[in-house]
Amino acid sequence: MTDLEAYELVRTCLSHRSDAVRREAVQPFLDSGIDWEAVQRKARWHRVLPLFFQALEELLGPECLSPLCEQIQEHRRGVRIQNTFVAQELGRVHRRFEEAGLPLLAMKGPVLAQVAYGDIALRQSVDADVAIPGDQFSEADRLLRDLGYEHAAKRKGMSGWRGSLSRYLDGQWEFTRGNTFTLDVHTRLMPPGYSFPPDFPSFWGRARPVRIADDVVVWGFSPEDRLLVLVHHGIKNQWRALRHVADVAAVIRGEDINWELLCDRAETMNATRALKLGLRMARDLLDVALPPCVRERFQDDSMEHVSTSMKSYLQSRPQQSALPLTDRVRLQMATKDTLLDQVRYGAHSVLQHFWSGLLKP
Repeated sequence: MTDLEAYELVRTCLSHRSDAVRREAVQPFLDSGIDWEAVQRKARWHRVLPLFFQALEELLGPECLSPLCEQIQEHRRGVRIQNTFVAQELGRVHRRFEEAGLPLLAMKGPVLAQVAYGDIALRQSVDADVAIPGDQFSEADRLLRDLGYEHAAKRKGMSGWRGSLSRYLDGQWEFTRGNTFTLDVHTRLMPPGYSFPPDFPSFWGRARPVRIADDVVVWGFSPEDRLLVLVHHGIKNQWRALRHVADVAAVIRGEDINWELLCDRAETMNATRALKLGLRMARDLLDVALPPCVRERFQDDSMEHVSTSMKSYLQSRPQQSALPLTDRVRLQMATKDTLLDQVRYGAHSVLQHFWSGLLKP
């Protein structure tokens, strides 16, 4: 079984087409014989193994081989245990911040798994991401130290202006507790090279509570904000794994999105082209259905070239481990709505390189 065939099988299983259509598409793979180890490696590489296993159960039903079924169940138990730990730790941090009157928004992780996939065991999480107001980092730092956290190894030794510059450029700061858990604290939702506004109060005002365990409720994004965060996260990470696309598709299908509000918000944020690319990737790769109002609004082909490049890149992973520099630049420039946004991203990149090469301790 070739790498491309393994990729296509994984993508077909994750598709949002009907079960009947997916079964028909999977049948040729079954008839020719499947190298299950190769397919699982591919799904793991794209960070969608829990979703792939769930899809196999749905599509194969009684035809699912007993050893494979046992492997699926064992994997799911492991993911549930890990994500339950992350959820409980996130709840502990959330309660401490709430007691101190410091707002905190949970990003991705168990919250995304619950609201988009309906089960925290369907998306693996080894750490947690949270967002706080940028001007309250010092207070957050104190609260986390009280909870037993310390600065991650990559951040140690950064103090004063170096620490402030590093936090500004990355838009986040990593904390660890013991050797097993990392908490990424975002002081802005995206680094300053992106047009995403650092306006935490607006996102906080639209936030919604999410129950991620029987005794854990945290605050998460509104559906519209969550989708905008995810498409930018995909661009920031160069869409290097199918999970970025799967997350976007799951939010589109699983959440009650006000599409007119989403499109208007994207225009206000200068994020229309980023949203177009994210929606196109979810539609083309995972067959998610978009409402007519969105298809009409985004019917132009302005993102076709960069979308084709990203889809080809995903197909060739892991042989092509990194997106070529020219394609990275093209992706970033193509997803900026204005010339000013392109200049801002370019200036941020130059400053990042200057920091990494000359100023970083």
